[in-house]
Amino acid sequence: MTRRDRRSPLSGVAVGAVLVLVGVPVVAVLLAAARPDGAWGTGAAVRVLSSARTWRLVGVTFGQAALSCALTLVVGVPVAWVLYRYRFPGRAALLVAVTVPFVLPTVVVGAAFAAVLGPGGLVDARGTWSAVLVAHLAFNLAVVVRTVGVALAGVPASLSAAARMLGLRPAAVFRRAVLPAVAPALGAASVVVFLYCLTSFGVLLVLGGGRVTTVEVEIWVRATRQFDVSGAAVLSAVQLLAVVGALAVYGRVAASVRGAHGSGVDPARPPQGVAARLLVAGTVLVVGAVSVVPVLTLFVRSFRLGPAWSVENWTRLGSVVAGTALSVPPVRAVGYSLASSAVAALLALVVGLAAARGVAHRAGGASDRVLLLPLGVSATTVGLGMLLAVGRPPVDLRASWWVVPLVQSVVALPLVVRVVAPALRAVPPSLLSAAAVMGRSRRARWWEVELPAVRGAVAAGAGLAFVACLGEFGATAFVVRSDRPTLPVLVARLLGRPGAAGYGQAMALSCVLVVVCAVVLGLVDRAGRGTRPAARSHLPSPAARQTWAMSSSAAPTASREGVPWT
Repeated sequence: MTRRDRRSPLSGVAVGAVLVLVGVPVVAVLLAAARPDGAWGTGAAVRVLSSARTWRLVGVTFGQAALSCALTLVVGVPVAWVLYRYRFPGRAALLVAVTVPFVLPTVVVGAAFAAVLGPGGLVDARGTWSAVLVAHLAFNLAVVVRTVGVALAGVPASLSAAARMLGLRPAAVFRRAVLPAVAPALGAASVVVFLYCLTSFGVLLVLGGGRVTTVEVEIWVRATRQFDVSGAAVLSAVQLLAVVGALAVYGRVAASVRGAHGSGVDPARPPQGVAARLLVAGTVLVVGAVSVVPVLTLFVRSFRLGPAWSVENWTRLGSVVAGTALSVPPVRAVGYSLASSAVAALLALVVGLAAARGVAHRAGGASDRVLLLPLGVSATTVGLGMLLAVGRPPVDLRASWWVVPLVQSVVALPLVVRVVAPALRAVPPSLLSAAAVMGRSRRARWWEVELPAVRGAVAAGAGLAFVACLGEFGATAFVVRSDRPTLPVLVARLLGRPGAAGYGQAMALSCVLVVVCAVVLGLVDRAGRGTRPAARSHLPSPAARQTWAMSSSAAPTASREGVPWT
């Protein structure tokens, strides 16, 4: 069975669809930046790039990303050391807890931290950079812990043993023996975290309170509030250049990671000594504070109305409450979100299956790189570009319901490909050869052999795509209609309005998102466990909704908005 025999003619169609879905928004943004007000020129570019505010925003955006990255590394490396080098009761639960914020939509986690750091919380820090930095820490802690932790587990046992035999203390062993071995993985994690924080949108919008902002938020404000579309396009082009630069750095770092893993494993051992036990206790406190407490507080606050306990926040979801400025009852938005996400996930699954067949045995090829394009473009760039491409005459599709699923499917498509393609590679070639000898056509081999063999991966990809579409916010915010809002958009609107009614509804809706995501991810995990052993190792682990994106060989996404991974 040759590689050519396993290619699908539909893979070319899938690659072309990705080029259109990503290329059209990017080209629309670049054209809007170069042709303001319908006439070729550089008016908008000069106006925006010559503004001191623009470069102040650029500096603030890069500065907060660097600080968030540094904070995540400072906290994440010790946590990774404890979770991957020590064995103690509850270690698996802590690893799951670290991943919880990472698998939830950004708006939901922003709402969770708003419950802790907003009005009525432990401390009112909403609208400050402190709240944003802590939320970024919770989001990205899993990236550092899992990337660096896997590298720590792969450090040869002989390396640490030799260092200890030389009389080095544990701190010196880590500094002089372990740290150089995991430095490539540490660098890869740093670039990924920096990229996430650079393009952070939902966190800033929910916790910023209009007082702290970045380039990503400014793009949204200019396009949807100030109606300065050309100015937003210029900023989006600047953001795109920054993302491309970060991805180029990541490519160099990731190449060094692939060859940096040791052959031995230093097994986890029980913590010995006061220092080790204090480190474990500190890890429990840190993980509980940044990963568990905000989500629990979210549920608690959903049952609070002022100083009293009440279920009114939940009962109000069926009606439009005065002061919230909503045009539809929140419960109707649940239906809109579920329907839109289902359509988008189905579209991503159909295109993704065809694409996965095309790249399954040509990893790293041109098609594979094209299918990573949605991960390298900011969600706000996709949303703004789609608004520019289909939101004005002669192609004005803003009233069409399928624009939102189309945008969401762009975000979800790479997830399907990255889950299904490795499973297809794991299908034994002998099975396909035997089917070919029996006279089965290529189509019959797909339906009778390949698809049944990877059905668990297909189910997992569909579930991940659904969760990604359900939580997508950055791109959807530009194209969603006010009378058909999705859940993340509605949560952001409610949190942006003053008053207890809207705030309580936002908490309840966030809890709905948490429950739906948990149920779907549980089904994904069950599908992964039911997959054939040959392919199961390529599926998401029970604790990580997309471990591949946090591995050293995977490309990071340019945006975390609603993407349940990396």
